Amino acid sequence: MKNEIKTFSFDENGLKLVKQTQKGKNWPVVYLIHNDDQLYIGETTSVATRMGQHLKNPEKQSLAVMEIVFDGEYNKSVVLDYEQRLIKCCSADKNFKEILNRNKGQQAAHEYYKRDYYRKQFSSLWKELQKHGLAKNSLEIIENDNIFKFSPYNALTGEQNEVSVSIMNDIIDTFENKTTGVSLVNGCAGTGKTVLAISIINSLVNAINVDFDSLQDDHDDYDEGIEENKRAALKRVKEYIQKERNGKPFTIGLVFPMPGIRETVSKVFKECGNGLVKEMVIGPSDVVKKNYDILFVDESHRLSKRKNLTGFGPFDKTCEKLGLDPNKTNQLEWILKSAKHVVLFYDAYQSVKSSDITNIEYNQSLEKYGNNIKKHELVTQMRCEGGDTYINYVKAFMNCKCKSFEHVDNYDFLLFDDVNLLVEQVRKKDDEIGLSKTVAGFAWKWKTKPAKKPKDNMDYYIKLTNKGEYDIQIENYKYIWNLCNEDWITRQDSHCTIGCIHTTQGYDMNYVGVIFGKEIDYDPQTNSIKINLDEYMDIKVKANTEPEVLKQLILNTYTTILTRGIKGCYVYAYNENMRTYLKRFIANANDVTLGA
Repeated sequence: MKNEIKTFSFDENGLKLVKQTQKGKNWPVVYLIHNDDQLYIGETTSVATRMGQHLKNPEKQSLAVMEIVFDGEYNKSVVLDYEQRLIKCCSADKNFKEILNRNKGQQAAHEYYKRDYYRKQFSSLWKELQKHGLAKNSLEIIENDNIFKFSPYNALTGEQNEVSVSIMNDIIDTFENKTTGVSLVNGCAGTGKTVLAISIINSLVNAINVDFDSLQDDHDDYDEGIEENKRAALKRVKEYIQKERNGKPFTIGLVFPMPGIRETVSKVFKECGNGLVKEMVIGPSDVVKKNYDILFVDESHRLSKRKNLTGFGPFDKTCEKLGLDPNKTNQLEWILKSAKHVVLFYDAYQSVKSSDITNIEYNQSLEKYGNNIKKHELVTQMRCEGGDTYINYVKAFMNCKCKSFEHVDNYDFLLFDDVNLLVEQVRKKDDEIGLSKTVAGFAWKWKTKPAKKPKDNMDYYIKLTNKGEYDIQIENYKYIWNLCNEDWITRQDSHCTIGCIHTTQGYDMNYVGVIFGKEIDYDPQTNSIKINLDEYMDIKVKANTEPEVLKQLILNTYTTILTRGIKGCYVYAYNENMRTYLKRFIANANDVTLGA
């Protein structure tokens, strides 16, 4: 019996039939209770008992139908996992207007026996739900949607859950002690910093509405629902808001230094609702527009100082409002002065512009303003299916510390001798599974830069190609840079254009193609990567920047874009020595059957 969905009326007659059903009283199942607009998702080891409890719940009286998924291979861990995945997928699918689960995103994800097998089987279950009219979009479409990737309903890992609880306690400690505080979360690319930030904000916003007495009933066993420490932290938040703020919620801002990812998450907050609003997602200069209680800062390594900016006017005006000297301060200090508690997500290896504050400047600003700093760390790789092995491997060969080839399991990592074959293969992946883009180092001028952001279609790209315009030429192949910096990855024209670090940092892609440009090469005599600054075209990054600092920023850029891919990374190097060097560590695409 595989993924058999049985339908029952959600009433006493339906309950009688469930009691008579095989596996209705003593078998793990997932179930969906719904009407045309509302949906509740649950799991249990005794669906008859749980149905009886739900029928007594006044909040579920408007629901009409109960769909129960029976499977002879399910166990308790599977149904707990599937419940969370169904909540997240159904929220992104939008087939129902409202998901009624109170505990969305609160349960920690965990490993269990044959989890990879059951995760693959989930796609079969989803197809059955589609057949029954309980889901409308394919799983592939949903998983590529930003509202899925940045969902506040993501189940956190045990590590993320522990950090989440600690940060909520940090925040309440700050407010109870009537002081200021900082929570600093260190984590490399792909450790789930953005997901964690959004999850904590969702918890803070909705804690006031949680009925803790009935929340325990959402699962058969309390310990398998919201963990005790998470429950205790949420209760602290709710009690503080009730007693000290008369029920008034915290004023919260989520700061993104880069406009691209900021625009994307703003759209997600607008769509998902549940107390999250797009106005929460702001840029660094917006922190002076409200009296914020709490500010979260994602990608805080990208906060700027007064150097190599597009314009100094907005920077100087914000400094003036805060009473800070523009030549001695930075955006981190703005934020530290603009909220009672600040939560910073940081990775020193992802600083890629000369306007970014350095690690030394970052720590100096924290020492200057950050009384009561609590430090946390994320180490588990969440994005890349190659895991920590792949991330560490990339860092090693980018720093010329790798001694031999290392095979990376579960990851498609290939080096191409033909750049256009790479581009074509990435576009093919984009057609097949979506969210697959090619990115390059900034070694070609952006000659085709539009005067204003084109509409999200292919018309402007076609217009450029018909006129014979291009930015990048490698041998006889010609390409056009991304037509805008904001939300490029989700645009139609991203399929045909070449992105850069500024359009991709902070995003996940299924496959990423990486073109090492003319500016980066390998010196076999010194076993070192060298940079030709004459071939580096990011003028703003290059201006008044010491060569060694600039070299590190460029290395950080390539390390960052090499770690954008979930399922694979395809690589091409313009310079022959660089290509020869990379062949020592990356499998050659000529040796495999592409598309297999």
